[in-house]
Amino acid sequence: MDDLHARILRLYDTAQHASLDEFSHFVLPDLKSAIGYDSAALYSLTLQPNRRIRLNACLTEGGAREKLEYRVSEMRDGHQDEAGRVRSRDRLIERGFNQPGRSFFMDTQAVGDRQLLAYTRRFQTAHAFLHTTPMGRDIGVLSLWRARRPDRFNLGDAARGDVLLPHVFKALRINRQLAEWAPQPGASSALQIVCNAVGTILFSDEGASALLSQEWAQWNPPCVPQPLMQALAHHAQYQGRHLRASAHLSARLWIIKLRAVPHGHQLTPAELAVARLAARSLSYKEVARELGTSPATVRNQLHSVYGKLNINGKAALAQALRAA
Repeated sequence: MDDLHARILRLYDTAQHASLDEFSHFVLPDLKSAIGYDSAALYSLTLQPNRRIRLNACLTEGGAREKLEYRVSEMRDGHQDEAGRVRSRDRLIERGFNQPGRSFFMDTQAVGDRQLLAYTRRFQTAHAFLHTTPMGRDIGVLSLWRARRPDRFNLGDAARGDVLLPHVFKALRINRQLAEWAPQPGASSALQIVCNAVGTILFSDEGASALLSQEWAQWNPPCVPQPLMQALAHHAQYQGRHLRASAHLSARLWIIKLRAVPHGHQLTPAELAVARLAARSLSYKEVARELGTSPATVRNQLHSVYGKLNINGKAALAQALRAA
């Protein structure tokens, strides 16, 4: 189990730092050392009621692409019924697709269908392994095959698959999302954080934690600061004294982009004192009385605060200073 945990951590770390091409070449060889195979395919399928299953882009090793494309295009032995269940002559496909999140395996000698038996002989498949996971309207699938009869899959392989493979699909989504969010040449750089729905950080760019600590001095990882999560959940953006944040929800993961507020736009101690009182809905006169200054000075300082934070009104100010 410790080995699987180390693999999962390495998987997310690689997803964060590798390009699409680099990560694609990393995933299947890493899986091979965890769950051995002779050929493998990691892919997604589109399922629509009473229509043929459509194969989307996939990663393959060991001649699996030809095997997979033949299965989908020539045999046409699977479809989704009106109730949303996948129907197939292949019991492994029915079990895997109708019970996503679990790993299943089968000795191909147990296949009773003549066409399926001919298919397994043609592609030298003695044992098959299948794991599926929902990916929006599509289904993510891992298919593994072993060619030699003695090298059968077993319950230990399935147990490792149940722990490891959901993270493989999640890391794939993260890697692709980060590629989509990567700044274009000439665009201003942003630090990125990926967390789950409750705010637990899966990984973050170097420097992101320091920026969060600057905004929230008492913050402790591994969770995103609660005020930030609350603001992103309601408005998908946050404007603070030291950082600006925006977020996008993808496959139940928050992809958060952080940008530091330029030094010239940060609040002075006097502006921060005015902002904190104004955020409590005090009037200019009340703030001036608290600070021993004039209402005109308060008004000017508050207008400067609004300009620096790029906000308008006390409600937005309260949001920006919630943790101040």
